[in-house]
Formats: sequence, structure tokens, C-alpha cells
Amino acid sequence: MKTRTRTMVLMALTIALTSAGAYIRIPIGPVPVTLQTFFVLLSGAVLGPGSGAIAMAMYVFLGLAGLPIFSSGGGPQYILSPTFGFLLSFPAASAIVGYGLKWSRARGSRVAIVAILLMGTGVIYLIGVSYLAGYLHWVQQKEVSLGAVIMMGMAPFLPGDLAKVAIASWIIPPLLRSLDQTRKR
Repeated sequence: MKTRTRTMVLMALTIALTSAGAYIRIPIGPVPVTLQTFFVLLSGAVLGPGSGAIAMAMYVFLGLAGLPIFSSGGGPQYILSPTFGFLLSFPAASAIVGYGLKWSRARGSRVAIVAILLMGTGVIYLIGVSYLAGYLHWVQQKEVSLGAVIMMGMAPFLPGDLAKVAIASWIIPPLLRSLDQTRKR
């Protein structure tokens, strides 16, 4: 398969998997636990920084355009959702993982892969929790401390996200080897 076609197929696949991951969720507080972030991390690994970020930006665009691919649906009103900041973080997180894995593939270190996935997850938290804080302050007009926002938008999700990082760190090396083999054909 030609590189451009292959990349487009992989982009569509990561968008579809991220969409499906939105519906595999556990509602806990204002932000549900989903598998979206797992597929965001994999998009950066599989597609690299540029195509991964574009695929995740397309995912956000398609959801804002009205496709019901977010955990609670879709449409432009989603911008006023407390979870929208997490969605905004997806292109950046995918790019961070993509850039990081370019560097770590040469070293082949699982520790480096875990560190890169944690950086991608950290970007998701940084943008998502910041947006949640702004949403609570400006939209709901609630005075909530930073600690309370972190407890609401980050702390409950850490165990699940650490599990996602662990699983992804084991999936990524054989996945990349497989993709490299198909490139050579």
C-alpha cells in the first residue's frame, strides 16, 4: 500500500477507534473515564507527530460538526462542556507521543516509552484540568480551588490512565514492528 494511502487509512482507523473508545466509559463525576485517551496515545505512536495530531484534530472537528463521537454526543455546544478541554488536548498529546517515540525508537527502551506516554497523558491533564477550572469559574461561576479541581478532574482518573499507559507500553513495540514490516512490502 502506498504511504499516503496507508497513512490516510491509519488516520481513519485511529479516529474510528477514538470514537468507539468514547462510548466505553465509566461515569464518575463531571468527566467520565473512557478509552479515548488510550487511542489518542496510540495515534501518536502509530501515525507519528504530524499525522497523529491531524487525526485527533479531525476527531475533535467531526465531533463539533455534530457527529455523536464524544462520550456525551457531539455538536458545537460541546465547547461549553466541562470535558471539552480534554478533547482539545488530544492533538497535542498525540504529537508529544509521536515526537517522543521518534526519539525512543532508536533506543528501544520500554522505560522511555512509558515516560513518553506519561508526558502525553500529562498534556491531556494539563489542558483538560485547566479548561475544567475555567469552566467552573466562568461558566458555572463557582469559586473552586485548584486542589479541588485536580481532585475532580484528575485524581479519580490516575489509576485508569496509569493502566492505559502500562498496556500501551506493551502494545506499542510489537505494533510498530508490525507496521514497519508492512511498510517494507
